[in-house]
Amino acid sequence: MDPRAVEIVDLPDKVDDYFYLRDGVPMAGYLPPTTELALYERAGDMLTDFIANPDTALYVSQSVQKVLADRGLTDSVVELLPFVLLDKRGRRVREQYAIANPLLKVPCLDFERSKYRRTASDPNEIAEIKVLYIREEAIPSDAQLFRLAELPEMVVLRSDLLEAFQQEGLTGIAVNRTGQKTPG
Repeated sequence: MDPRAVEIVDLPDKVDDYFYLRDGVPMAGYLPPTTELALYERAGDMLTDFIANPDTALYVSQSVQKVLADRGLTDSVVELLPFVLLDKRGRRVREQYAIANPLLKVPCLDFERSKYRRTASDPNEIAEIKVLYIREEAIPSDAQLFRLAELPEMVVLRSDLLEAFQQEGLTGIAVNRTGQKTPG
């Protein structure tokens, strides 16, 4: 992450049941468009199209929202949850941001090749994935942005969607390619 980039860290303080965002549960009833989220004072000042955060939420600009809409990735596929973005002084930022909440979950983890750790309390539940490999044959051909069903907080995007973001010059996106060690 670029140290000059902005960050949002107040989601847990502002939204009840925010953790549903990690599971791909529809959130419109929990996050009205009047919800105010502020830029973190200790982060940088560079406003990006994807805003970094510790909550695995996808905070996206209007430009990202347009790419998603142009590719048919809204409504039942990706829920867009508008919110009010405040700058570090508490003033409303002009551009409209939203949380992109992927609702589609695809069971495609390659258990043989991936490196992961199961939870101590339930050996059938995955706690974290260190190196991700997916079974591409298990992914529907129209799935471009989805959650890994085995660990829904992990969002997967297809390379052609990443290319579309890059062609638009969108900033702030951080991705890990399959087979690479995930940070953390």
